Amino acid sequence: MDMDLLVIGGGSGGVRCARIAASLGANVTLVEEKEMGGTCVNLGCVPKKLLVMGSHASAQLEDARGFGWDTQAAPLDWSRLIANKDDEIRRLNGIYDGLLERAGVTIVRGRATVVDANTVSVNGEQLQAKHLLIATGS
Repeated sequence: MDMDLLVIGGGSGGVRCARIAASLGANVTLVEEKEMGGTCVNLGCVPKKLLVMGSHASAQLEDARGFGWDTQAAPLDWSRLIANKDDEIRRLNGIYDGLLERAGVTIVRGRATVVDANTVSVNGEQLQAKHLLIATGS
């Protein structure tokens, strides 16, 4: 076998499992087709929270006037809000990548297809592991 553990999925569960196994001495590879962090970081929870926070800023500025703050209404720069959201997501992706690399986990970018109980095909290459973990979320 090429490795002890092959994890399919770079979301919270897959990243955590890979890091813990590597910290315990396992030879671990994690396969992810897209960016690390999974749906929550890239498409769900995090972008939603950033956009909701941005949408509340106007009302918060208005409320601040009632508390003595000298504020002025300002138009929303949508492209800047989206760019800042994207920058934050890229920052989080980098944190996940760094955590895995520092733990000694090998990262393979691509779509994994399970061939059998111990083999996964990624980018035309067959990877074998003693154990497979499918951590692809919902």
